[in-house]
Amino acid sequence: MEPPEGYTRAEVVGVYPVEINGERIPAFALLIEGADWGGAVLPIFIGIPEALAIDRALKGVSTERPMTHDLLVNVVEALDARVVGATIDALLENSVYTATLVLSRDDGGRLVHVDSRPSDAVAVALRAGAPIFIAEILRRHARDIKRKLVRSGGGDAVWVE
Repeated sequence: MEPPEGYTRAEVVGVYPVEINGERIPAFALLIEGADWGGAVLPIFIGIPEALAIDRALKGVSTERPMTHDLLVNVVEALDARVVGATIDALLENSVYTATLVLSRDDGGRLVHVDSRPSDAVAVALRAGAPIFIAEILRRHARDIKRKLVRSGGGDAVWVE
């Protein structure tokens, strides 16, 4: 899949615990960098289960039985289709990001766009080996990774808000 108009290829930098005023909160920052963003990343705040799922996919960790995102990829493939991409699309009311999973039938059929949370779209795309794209308009919400991703007292990297 090629980038849709107004989008750029994106890479998942990782998922990191979040600190606010020196306190860790029960959330993680999913950091996504546009191909030409020069070290700026879009932080999308997600829950612990979603962060664990993405981290497992990034590290290539498999489980004995399929987890939810693995199951979704398996179901899509069982229906003679495949995940061909994921897009991070918009920020609604300055608090909720939207995303889309893009599927294609194996017979060369039309593309199907499925509304998704960014964390699910990223987790599924990573498992399927599909590209991730981010809307260029979201670049204005990006942050400098060198200023926001820091080492905590224990040496772990944390995202500081």
